Amino acid sequence: MSYFVRTLARCLRNSARFAIPSSPSSSSSSSFSTSSIRLAAIPDTHHAPPSPHPQHPHSTATPSHPTNPTLESQTDDLIARLPLVQSLRSNPSYKESRPHRTMNPSLQPTHFVAGSLSGPEMVTVPPFMWMATEKHASNKTLTSRVVSVFHVGAQLCGHPGFVHGGLLSVMFDEAFARCVSACFPSGLGMTANLNVDFRKPAVPDRVYVLRAETGTVEGRKAWVKGTLCSMPGQGEDGEPVLVAEAKALFVEPKFAEVS
Repeated sequence: MSYFVRTLARCLRNSARFAIPSSPSSSSSSSFSTSSIRLAAIPDTHHAPPSPHPQHPHSTATPSHPTNPTLESQTDDLIARLPLVQSLRSNPSYKESRPHRTMNPSLQPTHFVAGSLSGPEMVTVPPFMWMATEKHASNKTLTSRVVSVFHVGAQLCGHPGFVHGGLLSVMFDEAFARCVSACFPSGLGMTANLNVDFRKPAVPDRVYVLRAETGTVEGRKAWVKGTLCSMPGQGEDGEPVLVAEAKALFVEPKFAEVS
């Protein structure tokens, strides 16, 4: 057999090997179809092209991650049973809110905590927040305190079994920004500096309590500090564990509109 004939035969064999059979009953065709269905069922939230028709501000946005209403309800009930939460709800000095739940739905998919980090086994429910403010008669400045309560699942770890330290920093930044918002006329503060000291490892599948308080407020600058504790797991006895402390400087930007 000539070289040309041998080469042609080899090409035909390779072509037959990679061809998709036309019969829908063949095993190769069935495998191909099943894989396509699996991939199509998983929404690509990170690389999907932008919609050619922007959502109306009051429209209902598609959540970044699938929700589990039963799990969310159970987590809400778990948080509601905490003595700390019951105490805050009975204290008229504190105002309760859930900022991520009242956020404009069209903005939620692009928000880091309300969008990318939110979902089953992550930040499982929108964090609860309580805020108290105090006006000082001497210098007419405001100081504020915030208590944020949230649950962290198992898919936000750095090392297996330990919550990623970057997530803890993000949660400090979120609560600190909420805390200093009352201290600026515009209600807008931006992080200029954030320092976090990690005290003990944070473990997943726990409720966390973050406390923040503003210190000095000077013009467009506000200093804030806080602590983050993990609560005992379900069915466990024990005291809250201090996992991190932080302090930050926030600045009211010059472009902020004063209402």
